[in-house]
Amino acid sequence: MSSNTPYYYALAANLCFASGSLVFARFSRITGPVWMNAFKAMVALAAFAITVPLIGGWSDAGWRAIAPLLLSGAIGLGIGDIFLLNSFARVGAGRTLMVFSFQPLVLGFLAYFLLGQPVGARHFISIGFFMLCIGALAMEDHGEDRKGVPLALGFALIGMLLDATGLVITRGVFDAFPSMTPLEGNLHRLIGAVLFFGIFSLFRPLRLLKTLKTLSMRDRAIASVGALIGTYLSLMLYLAAVQRGHLASLAGIAITSTTWASIIECFLERSWPSKNLVIAFCFFLVGMFVLLG
Repeated sequence: MSSNTPYYYALAANLCFASGSLVFARFSRITGPVWMNAFKAMVALAAFAITVPLIGGWSDAGWRAIAPLLLSGAIGLGIGDIFLLNSFARVGAGRTLMVFSFQPLVLGFLAYFLLGQPVGARHFISIGFFMLCIGALAMEDHGEDRKGVPLALGFALIGMLLDATGLVITRGVFDAFPSMTPLEGNLHRLIGAVLFFGIFSLFRPLRLLKTLKTLSMRDRAIASVGALIGTYLSLMLYLAAVQRGHLASLAGIAITSTTWASIIECFLERSWPSKNLVIAFCFFLVGMFVLLG
């Protein structure tokens, strides 16, 4: 595997997540963030349960690897995504994902002290350009109601920190147990997330099937496809990147989800991209050139 391959995986995962985030934002407003999060976790878990035996197979890592992955899934894909989707529902995917511009710094800090991963000049420069992507988009005036924005972005910040914690735990498992494949790792993480929602439902019923029945067939299909693309495919590709890539740099690529979500919105709405979006995309290209150069 080329040293740059993890970054290509991360880019593909980013495109999948950006596409799915538009669906997650929509249904978080319709059904509530907790329902959407539990639904996408269960759809992705079912997909990985089919994929792992057919493609990935099982490792001999045992519970010393499985237990941390269950914890990682509960923290990042369970609790963390509840905060993330709460922010999606309040201010949309674009503004929420801007908060993730700080994740490379947090993840780089955790990876350096917990995993001993150095952060070189090339990584800092590329991360800087990725953060400029978000800065360019943040300069746009969307003319939206700003009430509740601080609370929503606070939710996004908490979600980002929990997601970073889950990724560091996952990378630690991959380093300690090389036989663990990203596919199996995703399966265990999603089991952890679903177990969390099972415990959560004891205190606050999720009404998963009841809510699903209230949706039209078209909305059920959109929610399911969004979960497969934004969770199943995104996690499959991203954990393949996390297994071998530099964590802070991977997070730097991941924060450009805002840029990709904006581009996809332009495509769906058949509108021309704004000047700021073009500038953001140029910053992204420069950052990728520095990172892969």
